[in-house]
Amino acid sequence: MAIYRFKVAFEDNEDVYREIEIKSAQNFEDFHNVILQSIDFDNIHDSSFYISDDHWRKGEEIVLRPAKEEDKRRPSEPKRQMNKCKMASLIDDPHQKFLYVYDAKTQWTFLIELLKIVPDDVKATYPKCAKSIGIAPKQYLTSDAVNVVVDEDEFDESEPETDDEAYVLATNEDETALLESEEGEEEAVEEDMEEGEELSEDSVEGSFEED
Repeated sequence: MAIYRFKVAFEDNEDVYREIEIKSAQNFEDFHNVILQSIDFDNIHDSSFYISDDHWRKGEEIVLRPAKEEDKRRPSEPKRQMNKCKMASLIDDPHQKFLYVYDAKTQWTFLIELLKIVPDDVKATYPKCAKSIGIAPKQYLTSDAVNVVVDEDEFDESEPETDDEAYVLATNEDETALLESEEGEEEAVEEDMEEGEELSEDSVEGSFEED
């Protein structure tokens, strides 16, 4: 039995790719499952394969699941299903190309190209990942950041966030305290002077009265 070896690369980073081997008699759902396993993605979203030309333009679609009831009301051409479509049925070119799109929301897209046909290894289990190059990106890039709830009480605007801010605040506080102290001393001196003047006037008035 023929064994197809495909290169499956991330569209956004073709340096990260997997080489997948699959039997010609296996179907596209088997291919779908092994691709996700090879990059450590979950298998909970819908996906599609597209027959592609040499310029990576989408052709006929092969779907994972049949159309929903509401979608069936819309007139459209019937689509092939992965579990009913064998690999050999769509291999017409020595370098046959497909596009694979996983998760309609995030649109993870992969470029798939047939590299060669290799001998069947009776000891191997197919499909399998024969070669892994590069670290696959995280499937969910921002979910953790989006779900973080910030408690406003955790941030006290009166507390400095950095050492520099603490130094500035401390310096300002010292200067304020110094100014208040100096103002207090000046007020005390003025009061003493006023009291002294009053005493002096009383003394003078007393001396005139004695005379």
